Amino acid sequence: MSSLIRATSLQGIDTLILEFGANVAAIMQACNINVDFTQLENQYVSYRCYAALLEYCAQQFNCPSFGLKLASRQSFDILGYISIAAKSGTYLSDALDWVVKYLHLHSPALRLTAHPLEDDKSLFLSFEINLNPLPNINQVTELTIGLAMGAIKKLSNNQCKPITVFLPQKLTTSKYAYNSYFDCKVIEHRNSAGIVIAKQDLSIALEQGELTNVEAARNFLAKNSQYNSPLPIQVSALMRPMLPIYQCSNHTIAAALNMHPRTLHRKLAKHNTSFVKLKDTTRRALAQHYLTQGQLTISTISELLGYQEQATLSASVKRWFGCSPRAFRTNNC
Repeated sequence: MSSLIRATSLQGIDTLILEFGANVAAIMQACNINVDFTQLENQYVSYRCYAALLEYCAQQFNCPSFGLKLASRQSFDILGYISIAAKSGTYLSDALDWVVKYLHLHSPALRLTAHPLEDDKSLFLSFEINLNPLPNINQVTELTIGLAMGAIKKLSNNQCKPITVFLPQKLTTSKYAYNSYFDCKVIEHRNSAGIVIAKQDLSIALEQGELTNVEAARNFLAKNSQYNSPLPIQVSALMRPMLPIYQCSNHTIAAALNMHPRTLHRKLAKHNTSFVKLKDTTRRALAQHYLTQGQLTISTISELLGYQEQATLSASVKRWFGCSPRAFRTNNC
């Protein structure tokens, strides 16, 4: 089930496809997806096929903003019981806690982490897609961030204003269009997709509406325990968005895990690793990924890995792979 997602994530895509003048059944068949759009709540689809469907539609309809268009048609309710429990909280922090703990029930391929930045005034909500190898996720990433942004604004009655949006890919349309959609600065080419909000916004009272099935939702979630990845995997996931903004320190990562740095050190030692080793391993994996893509300059890759100097990246790549970054790219692209 690790590569599945609830079919509710297809909410609205059938009508959007029709508006482009295409045949819904033919599009679904081309992407190996077979669902009953009247019963999405009871079905799952392959996450890879789901991501491929969004990319296929964007290309077929020459619509680089397809993911964002779909996000504007969807609601937080696609998360089912998770959204009901989240909306039953008192503050925005309560809602985020529910999603962080139980998003894996919507799709085990998705992971949301919330951790403070070093200024201690802002919070980074980071989304990870845990598939290996990673497919083309440009459209599904923009859909996820767009939907998350809409949910945060709805829950806070538009009181929570995003500060920055990070996207791992090159922007598929004009930067102005992104800035207008998200109503904040959008930065491309980051190791993780995510949203930066003010930490004080966590205390915003949720918009209270008439809720049903709250008890059923909480009981269901209580019976499905929180999924915890092994600590080294959690640390590596937290490192990725922190590297390019030069905030990947043991203090920052420990704070994100609600630990003292010494406690983190001891627990990592039990896994026969350390913060320094994990940081190096994470950088190595990222370097291998970016260098084989062939889209980013060596200078940009150096920044994404959190190096102040390009020469440091060159030395690391030679240590990891026995050659220079350019030689590695030539041999592997």
